[in-house]
Amino acid sequence: MFLLIFLLASYNSIASASSILVDFTSHAIQPTPQAYIIEYSPPVGYPPSGSAVEGTTFHSLINGTISATEYTVSVSAILMDGTRQNVGDLAIFSSPDAPTLDSIETTEHEATISYFPPQGQNITYHIEYYPEEHKEYSNAIDTKASLVRLRGLDSGTTFRLRIRSVYQGVLSQELIDSTFVTQGNANYDYSSSAELYSVRTLPPNFNLELQTTTEMTSYEYSKEVEEDSTVTAPLVAVITTTTSMKPVTAPPATTVTDKATSTQFITETMTTTTTSSETSAETTVRTTTRRITTTTAKPKAAPVEVNSGDLGEDHPSETSNSLVDLSEMLQEYGQPSEVFLSDENEMLRLDWEAPENANCEAFFVNYTILTLSRPRSFSLATSDEHANIKMFPEHTLDIRVFCMLAGALSKTWWAHRIAHLSKPKQLENVRVSEVNTDEFYVASIKLMWDWPVYHDFERYKIVISYGIGRAESKEMEVTNKEEFVLLDKLDPSNLYSISVKNASTELSLTSKSTQLDQVTAPIISSTVYPGQISSNSININFGDSDPEQGRFDYYLLTFSGNNKNISKKVEMEHEKSFTFTKLIPGKTYQFSVYTVYKGVRSRPVSADITTYPLKVNQLFPVVGKDYVVLYWDIENFADSDCRFRLSYNADNIPTVSVELKGASRHRFSALKAEVYYTFTITVIMGLGQAAAESESEMITVAIPKGRLQPSIHRQGSRELVVGFDNDLSVFSLLNGSPDNFAVIVSDDTSLNDDNYELKSWFEVKDEDVWGSYRASPSTWNPFDSERVRRASFTVGTDDCVKRNLDEPYCNGILRAGTDYRVKIRMYTDTKVAMETDWGKIEGEKNSDDDEDEEEEEEDDRRFPCHMYLNGCRRKAADNQFSLIPFILSIIFSFFLL
Repeated sequence: MFLLIFLLASYNSIASASSILVDFTSHAIQPTPQAYIIEYSPPVGYPPSGSAVEGTTFHSLINGTISATEYTVSVSAILMDGTRQNVGDLAIFSSPDAPTLDSIETTEHEATISYFPPQGQNITYHIEYYPEEHKEYSNAIDTKASLVRLRGLDSGTTFRLRIRSVYQGVLSQELIDSTFVTQGNANYDYSSSAELYSVRTLPPNFNLELQTTTEMTSYEYSKEVEEDSTVTAPLVAVITTTTSMKPVTAPPATTVTDKATSTQFITETMTTTTTSSETSAETTVRTTTRRITTTTAKPKAAPVEVNSGDLGEDHPSETSNSLVDLSEMLQEYGQPSEVFLSDENEMLRLDWEAPENANCEAFFVNYTILTLSRPRSFSLATSDEHANIKMFPEHTLDIRVFCMLAGALSKTWWAHRIAHLSKPKQLENVRVSEVNTDEFYVASIKLMWDWPVYHDFERYKIVISYGIGRAESKEMEVTNKEEFVLLDKLDPSNLYSISVKNASTELSLTSKSTQLDQVTAPIISSTVYPGQISSNSININFGDSDPEQGRFDYYLLTFSGNNKNISKKVEMEHEKSFTFTKLIPGKTYQFSVYTVYKGVRSRPVSADITTYPLKVNQLFPVVGKDYVVLYWDIENFADSDCRFRLSYNADNIPTVSVELKGASRHRFSALKAEVYYTFTITVIMGLGQAAAESESEMITVAIPKGRLQPSIHRQGSRELVVGFDNDLSVFSLLNGSPDNFAVIVSDDTSLNDDNYELKSWFEVKDEDVWGSYRASPSTWNPFDSERVRRASFTVGTDDCVKRNLDEPYCNGILRAGTDYRVKIRMYTDTKVAMETDWGKIEGEKNSDDDEDEEEEEEDDRRFPCHMYLNGCRRKAADNQFSLIPFILSIIFSFFLL
């Protein structure tokens, strides 16, 4: 209920401020009819449309009309016989509303007057001012501006100011009636002499709203100041309503009184425009007044930046003390429609669209300036689905439109909009991230910027203008958030001027433009190709680019590698062949050539070239029954992508090849016995076309025909006795003479870690799973004599207290109750190794003897030999001590005899 009362009060306040006088005297008929019926459109006013007046009355005053609106009035007569006769149709303009005083600021000889315009288009203002109590010195001007500066005023003088709105020659019924006092001391008595003064009017069709002065280049409606110590007297503003039944007609535009004097009044009109090309327009009034006492009206505060469009951290507030809360409106009226904004004749046009079922005869518009320190509300009524109001730069408006039916507000429909009229936020960090000219000689520029925290893509857009120099500018719009914007189809080697700004999609509001100048990249038609390549040097060459296809200044050759980049400037006429030395083998280097124009590089023409890698340091074969395992090592100083190509061939056997990556061993199986095989390995480094191969490393071995498995049995729970024969069908002399034999022990052969170079007992003893290690000394060769045909080796007999620098391997004790596998490998003097199959033994000892079982239990509790005072005991010693009681009993029996 409160909401309805508030809106009705607002409507009544606006409706009562305007009227039309219907005078149809010239259309009166004879004989006198019973009555005249007056109908008008739009049907807003009182008495309502269709009301009757007596037949002797030839005029009617319609109050509460829509201000500054053309009414179509139809007058008909009710004759004595009851018939109805059309009398005539009239077009009448309703009186406009009075403007609303904003502020008056004074200096010693000037006064700046600001007021809010009322509803309606083509509104002008009639301003009258004169020294208080001396109306004979009155000056009058007509203007379209809502900001006026009066100049040449006498100091220290109180002036009376009256301002009316004028629409189509009809003055507003209400007016601004106020006084102001200029600063300084009064020095003239108006009652002592007569004065001569005149007014200089503006030329026809002069656009006042585009004018300003050099002293005040722009005017922005500022937030009101609550208190100001410089104010010496309050500003008095009185709204006076005329009582005449007739609308007031506009006075002449110029008033002249003929008196002799030498002093000037200057009236200057100003607008809220902020363009830099503004000029000034003046109206001059002459008078003898010079010095009179003054006070100062409340000054404006400095313009305050208001977030709108791009709001930054927070959205603007949509509430005000003078407004009904939006949540209450939603409960009362439901969801609102949209209000659309546009520019029209430097005014703010509001458009809306009411549904047909709303049946609105007129519309009531209420708008509030939220960003004032004390928000101010204004209202208007219109029969159209649009309205024009004053543009309030740098402010935020709460706009609400209501439906009117039969002269009252209706709840069938309403519209709402928060309008931000401040300039959008300027884009930050606008930059050119990349310039490029492709192989088809088409240039492009990639633009990037930092988006505001909040950006409404429905209300705002990014506008980019670009062109060569300042002419032939093209424009593109960005309406979606993108990481970058590409300006393409540009000409190479040209200077482009780029302007980027944030703009409203509805209004002519734009942010400050960010200007960039960027040269597009030149073309390049050169090719890069290598010359001679070695493991530590590369010769590089490149061809010429045709200057006639596109201008450039010089070439730039860049070299990337060795943890540094080298750039070399090459003049167009210089030699274009260079050799780079002291390079790393197997490393890929990138060489790029650019053309450069005014410091901007073209796209690169590049070549990736790899120095030849070194071949493998060592290639060792391990030969077994129908297989060969190859082991190798490589030096990869540059940590390059490294691959290996391995192959083998033999007489009447096709070549087999395989390529590996990240490996240091490979097994070839299913080989034929008693055949010589040649194995080859090549190192490949680099990728794709940049791959380079090393020299090949080769080795030839013979595949033996025999197969051998060593015999194994336990000696206690921590020792193994291994036996094997010197079988020449396994240890073939075709691969070289024996150098040493390795006894290889493993508790898990699935680890496949029996490499060419074997681990020692010291390396595996602390692991949970030992894997493969060598138990025999590095020089052990039991077949150094031709008479020896079989050899044995006991595993686990050494204390291995500390390492021996001369001997890396040690025969340390084994773990009790563990399954072991053992094989024999013979190393030859040609670095070829040949090996037997794995022999296996279970974790428990094979013995039926109780004494052996007791010994095994004792052995299970045996500590390392170094922990016994006399070392580990032996079976022979145990048996020796077991005979002592028997011998002593024999000796004792001998003495008894």
